[in-house]
Formats: sequence, structure tokens, C-alpha cells
Amino acid sequence: MTVAPFDAPASTTPRRSAAASYPRTVAADARRNVRVVWLTVLFVRREAVTIERFRSRFGVSERTFWRDLVCLRDAGMYIDTESPDNYRMTCFMADSDGS
Repeated sequence: MTVAPFDAPASTTPRRSAAASYPRTVAADARRNVRVVWLTVLFVRREAVTIERFRSRFGVSERTFWRDLVCLRDAGMYIDTESPDNYRMTCFMADSDGS
């Protein structure tokens, strides 16, 4: 298996400032999907993920990182912390729906 860093350059498109009642859009769902897939690829490759690496890559808050981790844990990934800021997948249970 080829080992190569998985860091594509971040988008250079300027971020839009959101209004107070910003509706949920397809674009917002697509951005979340990209973040979750990025995390999944790193975890499957057994790479450690830090909050700062995630935040600098996507320009989002720490809370967004936690939401994305919850999404992966709900999908059946067991993600553990190595240090207070370092996360790694321990295993994946395909039958996570309880059936």
C-alpha cells in the first residue's frame, strides 16, 4: 500500500458571512460530507487527527469537529483519544445499528 500524505490544498474561495437565520442548504451538507470523508480516510489510514489540523484545513470551529466526530461514532467508528488533542480510530463495527 502506498503511503502518501492526504492534505489537498484548502479552498481559496473567500468565506461568506452567514446571516442570523441562515437556512440549511445543499452546499452546507456537501461541506459536511467532505469533512466527514476526509476524517474517515485519515482514520482508516491509521493517521492521528488533531483538532488544529482539522480547523486549519476547513476553517471551522472546534464544535464542528465534535459534531463530525459524533457523526462518525454514530456510523460505527470507535474513535479514541491518544492525548487531549489527538484522535485515532481504534476499530470499526459494521453492525452498529444494533440489529
